[in-house]
Amino acid sequence: MASQSLQRWKVDRTAAMDRLENVHAKVTGGLAGRPRDVTELNHALFLRLAGEVQGYCRDLHDEAIESLCTSAQVPNQQLRDTFRASLIRGRKLDAGNAAPGNIGNDWAQLGMGIWTELNASYPGTRGSADWNRRLEWLNTARNGIAHNDSVKVAQAHAEYPLTLHTFRVMRGRFSRFGRCQVW
Repeated sequence: MASQSLQRWKVDRTAAMDRLENVHAKVTGGLAGRPRDVTELNHALFLRLAGEVQGYCRDLHDEAIESLCTSAQVPNQQLRDTFRASLIRGRKLDAGNAAPGNIGNDWAQLGMGIWTELNASYPGTRGSADWNRRLEWLNTARNGIAHNDSVKVAQAHAEYPLTLHTFRVMRGRFSRFGRCQVW
């Protein structure tokens, strides 16, 4: 069965990011080395990416819960509702960023060691260590931008410049993350 969360990433979430990239292209004329300062627009790209990644992770977690709470698995509706609510209660993705620890904690509530399984399925540079590092970076950038913390913005920018090119690279990495077969 196709993942509704992945389908939403491919259609709705991708379209939202495409619209923001189109605005960027209109402002810059699509030219590199442009004379306009587009720092704030670039920051908007990373805020959107962080939001879409978090939304995807939360959607996928909801989808996993629903697969555990079917009438075939738990015939009693009241018990199903109670079970569903207990799996959502305290979910880190509802109150915090899509940081590796929060994602790992939420999936652990479902009895799954997500990072261990991802690492086993995708060893090396495509594995969980790379995604963890990029998630940490994205959340540092997001928090710096959202909370007007120039130290965090500078920290993120020092590792990867907050540019359209970096946005596209990170977007591609997180798109591969979303298509992992372990989900």
